[in-house]
Amino acid sequence: MTRRTLAHGIGLLSLLAAAWIRCGPLPDGLLSTPDQVSTEVVDRRGVPLYESLSANATRSRFLPADRLPEMLVEATLAAEDRRFFAHPGVDPLAVLRALWHDLKAGRMAEGGSTLTQQTAKLLIDRPRTLRGKLRETVLALRLEHRLGKREILALYLSLAPYGNQRVGAEAASRGYFGCGAASLTPAQAAFLAGLPQRPTVLDPYRNFDAALRRQRWVLARMAEEGYLDADELARALAERLRLVRDPAAFTAHHFVERVLSSLPRPWPRRVETTLDTALQAEVRGILEMHRDRLRDHGAHGAAVAVLDNRRGEWLAWEGSGDYFDADHGGAIDGVVSPRQPGSALKPFTYALAFERGFTPASVLPDLPSHFPTALDGVVYSPRNYDGVFRGPLRARPALAGSENVPAVWTLSQVGVPGLLRLLRQAGLTTLDKSAEHYGFALTMGDAEVRLDELVAGYAALARGGLARAPTMIRALVRPDGMRIEMPSSEPQRILSDRAAFWVADVLSDSRARAYVFGVGGSLDFPFQVAAKTGTSQAYRDNWTLGFTREVTVGVWVGNFDREELRNSSGVTGAAPIFHDVLLAAQRRVMGRWPGPDDPPLAAPPPDLVPRQICALSGLAATELCPSVETEWLPTDRPLSSCRWHRHRQGRVVVSWPPRYRAWAREHGRLDLTTIAEASRPSEGASPRAAEAAGEAPGIVNPPKGATYLRDPTLRDAFQTLPLRAIARSRARLAWEVDGRAVGSALPEAAVPWPLVPGRHVVSVRDEHGRRDEAEIMVK
Repeated sequence: MTRRTLAHGIGLLSLLAAAWIRCGPLPDGLLSTPDQVSTEVVDRRGVPLYESLSANATRSRFLPADRLPEMLVEATLAAEDRRFFAHPGVDPLAVLRALWHDLKAGRMAEGGSTLTQQTAKLLIDRPRTLRGKLRETVLALRLEHRLGKREILALYLSLAPYGNQRVGAEAASRGYFGCGAASLTPAQAAFLAGLPQRPTVLDPYRNFDAALRRQRWVLARMAEEGYLDADELARALAERLRLVRDPAAFTAHHFVERVLSSLPRPWPRRVETTLDTALQAEVRGILEMHRDRLRDHGAHGAAVAVLDNRRGEWLAWEGSGDYFDADHGGAIDGVVSPRQPGSALKPFTYALAFERGFTPASVLPDLPSHFPTALDGVVYSPRNYDGVFRGPLRARPALAGSENVPAVWTLSQVGVPGLLRLLRQAGLTTLDKSAEHYGFALTMGDAEVRLDELVAGYAALARGGLARAPTMIRALVRPDGMRIEMPSSEPQRILSDRAAFWVADVLSDSRARAYVFGVGGSLDFPFQVAAKTGTSQAYRDNWTLGFTREVTVGVWVGNFDREELRNSSGVTGAAPIFHDVLLAAQRRVMGRWPGPDDPPLAAPPPDLVPRQICALSGLAATELCPSVETEWLPTDRPLSSCRWHRHRQGRVVVSWPPRYRAWAREHGRLDLTTIAEASRPSEGASPRAAEAAGEAPGIVNPPKGATYLRDPTLRDAFQTLPLRAIARSRARLAWEVDGRAVGSALPEAAVPWPLVPGRHVVSVRDEHGRRDEAEIMVK
């Protein structure tokens, strides 16, 4: 082999070795470092809510290469690698200079590593040996081959240690100065740029003076490199740095916990949520303002949820009012804790009735009533909140005033299975029992639901009957920087726009609810708001929910240990909070409150028109009706004229239907002339025809299948059952128990019967032999 050939071979091998060093493969997964990334949770505008520790027990944030703050880049280059953009990853001049300085000092005083080499060291965490140094050098050359200079800078600024569990310049900037790296002043940028050299020795909290001396050295280097002129240098040296010592941000604890629990491990680098931090702060302030009032009622917990109707995004989420109140379960999230909602479920009962042919003008019986239950012999006898029965009551005031008896009667007409199906379609997942289990008390809230799901159900009413699953997350950012938009749920129609409009229109009718709630209270607003309160059994929970076109707000007040409240209902407990939160949410979303030129809360469908109706009968008003209301009614359904009001002997009287005569008698509103006219056969009609025109009497009390319990502490004289029936005829009715006569009375009048243990058949008969009967049990 000639020398030329040997030289060529050595040259070729050298080129191959250089090519391998420069272009060889990187270790698998070198550039994907999820274990070094902490998870940052931010609100809808990027405001930090929480930052978890990474697997390395650090807080870190990555800076993208296309958004590197120039001031920070210049400070870092001045401090670490002035020739960064000139060398291929290793700087021979810097190595020679460091070697010379080390020889002069007689120790390792300078390393000579480039930023690329330091980045390689951060990626592989090499041992401090010659072999480790060689590996670092090879990786630096290969990084320069595969990545651009700004990409390498981004890696370094994202992985460099800045002390106090902060990795990366962005995390350090927020941790030490409370601002993002893009907002750093030259003095702050130089301060940070000096820390990675010795982050423990230069700990700003423990050795601020040393860190400040390093900063002044970096500023001088920046001036030497032309990054700062004389005036800028003077201002930077004169700037007084103030470090923040606040703990890591953790806002909306319950919300953040809910978000993170919904994500699989490992968590992404960044979670962009739907929360509005400014509104969340207002909600916290409102709850704090009401805290003393709540404590007066014996309430220590309060939950608030605010939903954006159009996007289905949660804007505010407060689970207890005080996350750190360990004495009262503050860490429990009341937004997702099932509790009894009371009357807050009634709107869905009426929505179902509106789908089945009822209208807000339909008259409902607000009378003493009994309804069967799943338990043999046990009946459900609802009463209104104030103990008053109001007789015939139109659906509008019945729902607006939250009357109990009409709601239960309405449910008895449309069926519990139908209501249960509608509530599940609206998103209430806790109603997992059968219709027989809940019975007619379902409309009274005798079941446990979650506040967030009930808010979503009300939002479906605000959207005209369209339900959609709410979301907490807008986007995720993976460790590799890829941003993934989270898809929105598709709306599903659960109600017709007609039924949803009627419910929204009634719930926003402050005049219709004034007879119960008064005026000027927490449910009244300077713009249209549909609102509903709810109070659970034994006053353990109270609620207020409602919506505008833009937002739906739900509030729960109670105790997590289910301790009863004192003199507190949905109106007095949750409603004042609801009022303040809704005003804040509406202003936050719109930038103002709705005005007269804005669209109404709910626009009537084209098949509804305003009609004049009788306020008592709900039928088309005539000139005899003393009180007239306007109601939205279907164009495709004829409305009969009112026949309740009639002329009798030169005056207008009410011809009460049989169902309401006993109530009218008790309230002094029964006109005897009308009764006589109503019961008299038509002229020319035969007795047989008159008899045929009649109807059999109907037993009002006792209800069929009822069970009665005798009280051993009372005398027999005080343990009687009033027998009462209605009939079209005004003749006396004969009563029998087990075939033995016990008395007679006019319709609606009561016949007392002493309770006798055993099973009995109670019957009533009119003068024509028509009868009705009910079987009861006395124990």
